[in-house]
Amino acid sequence: MKVYILYGSATGNAEYIAKDLAASINNASSSADALPFTSADCMEMNHFKRKKLLETWSSPPDPSPTPSQIQNKHAVIAICSTTGNGDAPENASRFLRFLKKPPPPAAAGASSSSPPLHRVAFAVLGLGDTNYDQFCASGKAIDRKLAEWGGTRAVPLACADEATGLEATVEPWLEGVLGGLAAACTGE
Repeated sequence: MKVYILYGSATGNAEYIAKDLAASINNASSSADALPFTSADCMEMNHFKRKKLLETWSSPPDPSPTPSQIQNKHAVIAICSTTGNGDAPENASRFLRFLKKPPPPAAAGASSSSPPLHRVAFAVLGLGDTNYDQFCASGKAIDRKLAEWGGTRAVPLACADEATGLEATVEPWLEGVLGGLAAACTGE
C-alpha cells in the first residue's frame, strides 16, 4: 500500500519528521521489516495541485499486490507546523486556503452525494508552541477540513508542543500512525 505524506514546515521540524517517516517506509519495503505500507510519496503541502492529488484521491486506490490487504482508501498523512499568529507555513498556505473553500462537486464516477475525499483515510500531526495563542492552528484546521471534505480520520489529531518538547507527542504518534492508517484504509 502507498501513503502520501504532506508537510508544511517553517523551521524544518515538520519537514524532517515527514521525510524521516517516508524514508523509513521506503527503506523497509526493501528489507525484511514488515510495515503496512510499501511506499511513501513525501512532498510539501503546496505541491498538491501540481501532483494532481485531489484527482488521484477521488479515484479508487490501485489494487494491492497482496490479496489479503485490500486497500479501500488512499492513505494521507499531514504534518504541519504553525507560525506567527496561527498562520500556516509558506509551503502549506495554498493547500490550507484550498481546503478552507467549499468542497468541489463529487468527482466523475462517484455518487453525487459522495464528498470529494470519501476515498481518503488521514492522520494529522500539528506542531506548535503553547507560548502563542493559536497553538497548532494549522494542524487543527487541516484535520477539521479533511474530515469536512469526507476523509476518514484514522487516528486522532496529535498536537506537539515545542515549549515542552515535540518528542513527547511525536514519538508515540509515529509508533501508532501507520497501523491506524492501514486499518482505516483496509476497513479492518
